[in-house]
Amino acid sequence: MKAWFIVLVAVLILAINMGLRQALGIFLPDMVSVYSMSLPSISLAFAVQNLLWGAVAPFAGIMAERHGYPKVLIAGALIYSAGTALMAVSQSPIVYHLSNGILLGIGVGATTFPIVLGAVSQYFPEKKRSLALGIASAGGSLGQFIYALAGNALNQTYGYSTTLLIFAMTVLLIPLLVMPVKPQASENAPVISSEPAWRGKNFILLAAGFFVCGFHVAFISVHLPNYASFCGLTSDIAANSLAIIGLCNVAGTVFAGWLGGRYYKPYLLSGIYLARAALIFAFFISPKSAESFYWFAAIMGVLWLSTVPLTSGAVAQLYGAGKVASLFGWVMFSHQIGAFVAVYSAGWIVELTGTYNIAWYLSILLGITAALIHIPINIPKSPERILSQ
Repeated sequence: MKAWFIVLVAVLILAINMGLRQALGIFLPDMVSVYSMSLPSISLAFAVQNLLWGAVAPFAGIMAERHGYPKVLIAGALIYSAGTALMAVSQSPIVYHLSNGILLGIGVGATTFPIVLGAVSQYFPEKKRSLALGIASAGGSLGQFIYALAGNALNQTYGYSTTLLIFAMTVLLIPLLVMPVKPQASENAPVISSEPAWRGKNFILLAAGFFVCGFHVAFISVHLPNYASFCGLTSDIAANSLAIIGLCNVAGTVFAGWLGGRYYKPYLLSGIYLARAALIFAFFISPKSAESFYWFAAIMGVLWLSTVPLTSGAVAQLYGAGKVASLFGWVMFSHQIGAFVAVYSAGWIVELTGTYNIAWYLSILLGITAALIHIPINIPKSPERILSQ
């Protein structure tokens, strides 16, 4: 029962962590207006945020493994809330980059998947772990659904600044959620040196594949609202699309976790990335309307964060549940490098060409590449900390 209580806490934390972060793309047109900056300049802060988030995650994971997950999550939540509030009250471009780029990057990185899933992993044996990780990961999708709809409604009623202040206050719920949780040493995995992972083919391929996941998720979550406006569609359609992605991925992520406990994770990941590439191609060539945005969002939602329980589960199988926070943190860093490249390059692509076409082409090509990358990954059938993999 205690283990599933930890999963519930993880769901709520990731709902706040990812919900707020994924909903920020809704405010992109407001940011351009408020700060009087170009789209590439606005995108740069998002890109820095994504990169810093990835850089912070492995070190936050190491700190969590050594000093306890609650301490790291509380510190990260305070920074996250402060950055969101600062972005809300300032109209200075410098403060915008400091808050959205640096403070949010640190705060999100210290409260995101590697730390939260690392804690969850320690409470479950291998047979149940993948499903538990899937349920916990679905919190991020549920949060995206809630924050996207609430953010759009609040923004239309109260404006950009007030909405962000309300969002900043919701982040302060994270310390309240983790305070009752007592640190626990894992009974399912001993502490093992992570150094051999760097030399292993499996680790490198998992990280390379997750780069593509970061590219897809960041590009769509940040730039889809702006792309909708390019297509002559309203902000409601953009917000609804992000909400649909989040809602559909609640089921998609849990289902992926369930599948991961029964089938070979690398092949499942290959299928997800190939499906993404096919979906993006179909969306790109289709006429743009509310209906096309919604069916794209629904199918993409099933695939959205479904990679997370499978990738983190693969890391746990190969290197031990006790090392998920730090090692999955490094894999997440690769994810966020992909996010950095996507967000910043898409801004420049639009600036230079006037369209998002090249960014969509890259998304398709990378999806196919990621599908191929996962095929050579080898996870033993008896995955008891095979560090040489």
